[in-house]
Amino acid sequence: MTFQQSPGPRPSLAVALVRAREAACLTQDELAVRSGLSVRAIRNLETGHTARPRRQSLVLLAEALGLAPAEARRLLRLPRDGQPPAPAGCAVPAELPPAPRHRLVGREALADALTARLPGQGHPAVVVGPPGAGKTSLVLRTARTALGRFPDGQVFVDLHPTSCLPFTPDQLVRRVLRSLGRASGALSPEEARARLRDALSTRRVLVVLDNVVTEAQVRPLLVDGGRSAVLVAARRELPALPGQLCHRIGTLGRREAYQVLADLVGTARVRAERPAALDIVRYCGALPLALHIAGLWLTARPHRRLGDLADRLSDERDRLDTLSVGDLSLRASVAAYHRPLPPPLKASLHQLQDVPGDFGVDELLSRVTPSRRVATDLLEELLHRQMIRAGEPDPAGRVRHRLHDAVRLYVTHRA
Repeated sequence: MTFQQSPGPRPSLAVALVRAREAACLTQDELAVRSGLSVRAIRNLETGHTARPRRQSLVLLAEALGLAPAEARRLLRLPRDGQPPAPAGCAVPAELPPAPRHRLVGREALADALTARLPGQGHPAVVVGPPGAGKTSLVLRTARTALGRFPDGQVFVDLHPTSCLPFTPDQLVRRVLRSLGRASGALSPEEARARLRDALSTRRVLVVLDNVVTEAQVRPLLVDGGRSAVLVAARRELPALPGQLCHRIGTLGRREAYQVLADLVGTARVRAERPAALDIVRYCGALPLALHIAGLWLTARPHRRLGDLADRLSDERDRLDTLSVGDLSLRASVAAYHRPLPPPLKASLHQLQDVPGDFGVDELLSRVTPSRRVATDLLEELLHRQMIRAGEPDPAGRVRHRLHDAVRLYVTHRA
């Protein structure tokens, strides 16, 4: 199905949408049912009251109208106030995975801060945290919120999927160029990077990178003063990235974690077994991923009590096995962090996994290395790689550390 355009200037989005709907013989009410948008939203688009619609809304409308691919692309690239369409011949990718359906409890202010920073004028926005902290959910929710600012496309790349080796910087450059329709011809690495900088400097593109492990993977995408943005979920600190806006996330507070479980399972069900619910929160270490898995486990078993799950989680030997449902696994999340660690860091973790309570340099001196400088460097590297967390200094001014609960369980199981 196509819609006709009169000769002359390109019609506005409002006019094009009305013509497409009428060509499909649909009322606004019928289009709302097909697209999942509200009648009011469609009316505002057709009357021009909505000047900057979200791209996802346009995607839903194009699908509901049954537009041919060429017509859908034309609709999605209509100019908006001060935003020209993508250059002819360039792809307009829409690669973002679905954002999480549940609320980002405890992360709302952070998501707002990230959204406000985009585009970053060549400075990436980075979210870093331990396994299961919800980095990917946070950056995807942020990216979806900011869709309207990037009409020339959104690119999503998982730089280290569990079944593959991590992307090299040059592989990533070519991957993004293919998404933007700029990878034609045999390009040298230098020419490919130059072409990517040109594309990102002249277009409004949002690039979302998941599971980043080195600064070198991000650096080719940075363009000073560019109109595009780079949003990063990282497994480790990236101190060598210039001008980054870095947000460090960890576990949720007890009240926030309880609310996450209630949102997933149902307030009435959680309230009826509040002590068991609090035990589940504690056994999950207040990690968003663990809580989400626990919620799915309970939702799939409406006949089971929360106390049943709390009893299973109380045994540390089986906890990681229990916190697995479908393709979600807390063990797999920790393994992705642990697998690329250099041997000295793995050895340090295994020596520290049975230390009662907090530890510091002195514990490494007695268990791992006689060198205080080496012990200090090992602790800092474990901290940067999100294997341990730092606590408050003790009365003597010494900083104490502790293994993340999920890391401790994983290392203990391997030992």
